[in-house]
Amino acid sequence: MFSVYKPSGGVGLVTWPLMVVGCIAATVLAHIYHLLLEWIPYIYVSALLTLGFGIALGTISAFIVNKGHCRSLMTAILVGVFLATAGMIAKFYSQYHTNRTRILSELETSQEISEEERAAVIADFNENYTFAVHLKDRIDTGWAFAGRGNANGAPIGGWLVYLVWLIEAGVVFYCVWTMSSAAAKEPYSEKMNLWASESETVMMLPITSDEMVGKIQSATSVDELLEIPIPKDDQSAKLAQYIVNSIPGQEMEDAYLTVKTIEYSINKKGEQETKEITLVEHAILSSQQRAQLVENAELLNEALDDYRKSLQEDQSAAGQSLDDSEGLRE
Repeated sequence: MFSVYKPSGGVGLVTWPLMVVGCIAATVLAHIYHLLLEWIPYIYVSALLTLGFGIALGTISAFIVNKGHCRSLMTAILVGVFLATAGMIAKFYSQYHTNRTRILSELETSQEISEEERAAVIADFNENYTFAVHLKDRIDTGWAFAGRGNANGAPIGGWLVYLVWLIEAGVVFYCVWTMSSAAAKEPYSEKMNLWASESETVMMLPITSDEMVGKIQSATSVDELLEIPIPKDDQSAKLAQYIVNSIPGQEMEDAYLTVKTIEYSINKKGEQETKEITLVEHAILSSQQRAQLVENAELLNEALDDYRKSLQEDQSAAGQSLDDSEGLRE
């Protein structure tokens, strides 16, 4: 069986200071996220904001993994979890701080409290309004999300608050988990200490039979993978994409081949759908094998181009014959 890339488990030292900076960035994003949730009380917008917050934290965690040269899957996930935890805690604390400031402002300007009592009321509030009290108040009062035809919004409180928090945390943690782990799985050259960040689609091969897919899946060596199956024609809604990841500017170093099928279809609504299935992921190619793959792909592309030209010529000839026949009839 051919060799495929597997992360070495190495972790660059710069990963840890980058994670600290990332946690700081997560707290800033959490404050902005909280403010947007307060300013835009529409449930659909809130859902999009949560997704955006998760993707933002996932992007930061993937950046840390990449720049920190982290090839350890567990460490990458740990980085993502730390960022997500920091972001969620910062979001709740930002809500607490905002609510505390608002209530203090109301106490300082309330006409229902006499000047003699105001100082004592404010002091009592400062002493007793803890983070735990804030959370309990949040659970009891809940939110009022505005929706279509409901300007004031339907109240959400009690156990539904826990459900909303659980869904929110699930979305955020899922984003950072998948994005940070995906970054750690990217091919990396231990010899060059560089990511194979250059990605090139060498070929889009029309799949005209299941046997073609079977040939790719049954390959037991790189040489067999390089023997690109020949399609019957170039008319197919299913394609095999040959992708080579390599180190920029290092053509003599190992590269990594991924082969996936892409199938296009039209659903009942008339919309185009795409289905992708990975057949081979990050098979290791030597520089000679990479050159052979490129050469094979070029030869097959030339053959397909010749086939297309012959079809066009046949169609043109058929059209000309039809025109000549009609001219003789006239």
